[in-house]
Amino acid sequence: MTFPYIARELIAFMQEQGRDQEESSLVLGATVWQTLWRVTLPGARLALFNGVILCGARAIGEFGAVSVISGRVRGYTETVPLHIEALYNESSFVGAFALAAALAFTTIAFTLIVNANRKSEHDRTAAT
Repeated sequence: MTFPYIARELIAFMQEQGRDQEESSLVLGATVWQTLWRVTLPGARLALFNGVILCGARAIGEFGAVSVISGRVRGYTETVPLHIEALYNESSFVGAFALAAALAFTTIAFTLIVNANRKSEHDRTAAT
């Protein structure tokens, strides 16, 4: 459900970066795996990190798919959104709203981290 967030970040980065460095590495005699580990992944680490953070933020708040697939076994397959729903249905409004606020603040923090990484990546590419 959330993998497209990683793919979206990596695809945009790869299109912007181009293939020149990878092709140069291959022409100079590196294998495909050496090129992947020494050229492609180090260059894409911020995009990969941003994608993982966005994926995590989306996964934390996932409700529908988890509710249907997990079986909703309390204490074993219950996620924070499912626990919030259970607390709300049990009229434990303080707990439900406290968890919802914590979830919202976590997602906001993830978003701020991604924006800071994008800004630093943009500043670094503008300087070169």
